[in-house]
Amino acid sequence: MQVDAEALDIGKVRHSTLVDSSGTRYVDFRRSLTPRWSMVWTTLLGGHLALALSAALVAAVGSAVDAGWAASAGLAVAGGALIGFWLHYLMTYLHEGAHYNLAPDRETSDRLTNAFVGLFVGMNVKAYRKVHFEHHRYLGTTRDPERSYFAPLNLRFLVEGFTGVRLVRALKGYREVVRGKARPQDGQDGQDGGGSVDGVFVVAALFNGAVVVCSLWAGAVVLALAWATGQLLFLPLLNTVRQVLEHRSEFADDLTDYSVVPHGPVNRLFGDGLFAAVFGAAGFNRHLLHHWDPSVSFTRLKDVERFLMDTDVAPLLQRRQTTYFRTWRQLDRI
Repeated sequence: MQVDAEALDIGKVRHSTLVDSSGTRYVDFRRSLTPRWSMVWTTLLGGHLALALSAALVAAVGSAVDAGWAASAGLAVAGGALIGFWLHYLMTYLHEGAHYNLAPDRETSDRLTNAFVGLFVGMNVKAYRKVHFEHHRYLGTTRDPERSYFAPLNLRFLVEGFTGVRLVRALKGYREVVRGKARPQDGQDGQDGGGSVDGVFVVAALFNGAVVVCSLWAGAVVLALAWATGQLLFLPLLNTVRQVLEHRSEFADDLTDYSVVPHGPVNRLFGDGLFAAVFGAAGFNRHLLHHWDPSVSFTRLKDVERFLMDTDVAPLLQRRQTTYFRTWRQLDRI
């Protein structure tokens, strides 16, 4: 298959047309791409360990530093950023669970996703799946329910994210999509940290509330504030920023309302650096490949990339290779 790299995007390339230099067809190669379950659970549980250690560090620093309210608030914000970062790491596995890739059996995968991820981020994987599959179907159109990338990455975007404004919009828009409406209202978001009011959400609210209350009871005021800040502010902020870096075009017009005018589909490859592997965990660092073949486990996306780089579509992948920091610089409007 000969590909015009300037005329085609990888999203338009059919799986059945691809053959590598040894003559292996992608559709045959794909049959070997079974999930590496040990990698799934090692990396997911590693995130839980990092979150627990971060919470312990925040509690230890908060108790060791004899500071006034202003300094304690500063420590709480810094601790919230750390805790929010690792909550965001866990949240990337909600996406993997939405594609049934946390266990061989689908129902078991859903239960494990809700127990190991939904409990922390307050989202039911079955409800999230309903929104996320619409995102795959309508990426780049006005009907995409995951629409953080519609907005420019400017000061207003960050302020709205950090003050919880975008979280409120996300909750509202997410619930509308889950309840069966065609798409969220213009200006609302379907993914960025929201959740439906169901059993998982209630249990998660009780769990996170218990963390805060128990921290206060133990005298770890800084940890209590940091956990609440990380959960309510930094988690949704990081989630929305990541989505902008994944899907917003570097040529997007800052004044255009992409809930009215189609933005167009954009995907990127962010590489294997340490930051990319953690901020873009569970395969988000290879988000372009995930959108091209959504059901492949994140543990095999590197194999997919290696195969495609040995085909005629290699130039298409090379055009979209970047880093999170480079993309931030391209999209930065602050």
